[in-house]
Amino acid sequence: MLYELIDHELVDVINDGTYQWQEAVRKTTDYLEQRGYVSNQYADAIIQSTEENGPYYVLCPGLAMPHARPETGVLKTGLGIHVFPSPVDFGSDLGPANVLITLAAKDSDTHIEVIQALSEMFVDEENIEKLAQASSKEQVLDIIKAY
Repeated sequence: MLYELIDHELVDVINDGTYQWQEAVRKTTDYLEQRGYVSNQYADAIIQSTEENGPYYVLCPGLAMPHARPETGVLKTGLGIHVFPSPVDFGSDLGPANVLITLAAKDSDTHIEVIQALSEMFVDEENIEKLAQASSKEQVLDIIKAY
């Protein structure tokens, strides 16, 4: 189900270097911006929110879901799934993240189905490790197909 719910153009492995967390946020939101999901202000909103509130979106070791409020530049609901072979350090007590699920939620309801499918996938922590070790977009999509 998750495989059908996501825009495959928002899935990728980012293996062109090591990123500071701000750069990683900009990199992942670029995908969303290019496909019309967010405005160019969205990355700044996530960065500002992180600076003010801390990395509240690091969900567990290896997994982060950067996002900001809908009014900060979300044009339509979507999410990007990006794997960083070099972990991104957000300064969380949970450690760095290799898997970033960048969420753009237009309102509080339309993304619930996708979040439920993600929850099913990440109940098994091995899936985070499988994604973190993926070396191509195709491998990431193959892992997601099961959910």
